Amino acid sequence: MGRTRSPREPPAKRRILIVDDHRLVRRGLTALIDNEPDLTVCSATATQRAALAAISSSLPDLVIVDLSLGDGDGLALLKDIRAGHGDLPVLVLTVHAAPVYAQQAFRAGADGFVTKQEMGETVLLAIRSVLEGEKYMSAEIRATLARE
Repeated sequence: MGRTRSPREPPAKRRILIVDDHRLVRRGLTALIDNEPDLTVCSATATQRAALAAISSSLPDLVIVDLSLGDGDGLALLKDIRAGHGDLPVLVLTVHAAPVYAQQAFRAGADGFVTKQEMGETVLLAIRSVLEGEKYMSAEIRATLARE
């Protein structure tokens, strides 16, 4: 009788929660992330309140937060995440490219900071870096800080 091989289970995809008040951004990020073999979007929300509820119900491995939200700001959400889910990695993705925003985000507890002008592969690199426990700052912000 021959030996049968048990099917290998694929590794679990890392679950991402997107918090952005622009539907087009949520859809674009979802398409980008869901196209990756190791990542999936578990929820996408537009508000601070919905994000906190989604964290509890969706159990993401990482949250992507915009700094500008319809019902508040991303820094306040970041502080709420740190208060209730201290070890949950958070990547800030924002249109605000001034270094002061990155500094505020890291002080509030962000694990990474990327501008929306750097969408695409940079976002995927930032997601994976933050999921691996590294801090990530966008090249654009690092270059600006180096010039100052």
